Amino acid sequence: MIYFFYGPDSYRRSQKLKLSIEEYRKKHPAADLAFFDLEEEPDDWIKARDFLNQPSMFVDSKMLIVKNSGEVKEKEWLKVLKSELETPHTFVFISDEKKPLKAFEFLLDPPAKSSLFGELEGRLLEMFVKKEAEVRKIDFEKPALEFLLGRLTSFPERSWIAVNDLDKISLAKFSQPIKFQDLKTVIDWDSNDDVFGTARQIAWSKTWSEKLKLLEKLLLQKKEAAYIFNSLAYSVRGKELIRLADYDAAIKGGNLDYEEALLDFVILDSRF
Repeated sequence: MIYFFYGPDSYRRSQKLKLSIEEYRKKHPAADLAFFDLEEEPDDWIKARDFLNQPSMFVDSKMLIVKNSGEVKEKEWLKVLKSELETPHTFVFISDEKKPLKAFEFLLDPPAKSSLFGELEGRLLEMFVKKEAEVRKIDFEKPALEFLLGRLTSFPERSWIAVNDLDKISLAKFSQPIKFQDLKTVIDWDSNDDVFGTARQIAWSKTWSEKLKLLEKLLLQKKEAAYIFNSLAYSVRGKELIRLADYDAAIKGGNLDYEEALLDFVILDSRF
């Protein structure tokens, strides 16, 4: 049996791998186990193959853990993995950042069991942060949580950054619920509070001209349009949130870029 975990969110991917290994070890405490990182040592696929082919004399199962399997393109490695798709007593756990190459796409389909760990966005990111905050017994005031979520969207590996931020906040022992001003003392802002705060002003401004001035200010400061857009998404409500969702779909479909979407959003009121 092969379990294939892949995607850019290495924190959640590594957590899934860790839990899977722990569950397996509970069921098979005496199993043979081997681990290889093929990014560090690509030729170790040969050792992995030999481990799988080696008879297990005193145990009823074996487990192979492979990271970065996509670094190996050899046809024999392909055959090795295919041969393990339905083996009942051998378990292969693979953790890769990227989707497999075409020849290895069988890892995405049954009987292999695959899980994608993409970067968290929107509601999924909010749910993740709230869950991790609950584990640490942290409660936020709404503006503080909105800032934290808006900040995270500007980074790759945002789940790693989220748990690191939450650990810092937990160690600070703030009174609960944690206020927006509290976060300023422990979070590395990197000028992101300017973007988030101005995005909130854009969301709350009454006229399109005021919105446009605020947006131009951010763009002249060379703030990333994608970060402005994502920060704005955490500040708007109701119909405006639906509009941003439509813009997001257009961006992902290649029909708009972030800057065009932002300009369209802020000047919409001028059409009436």
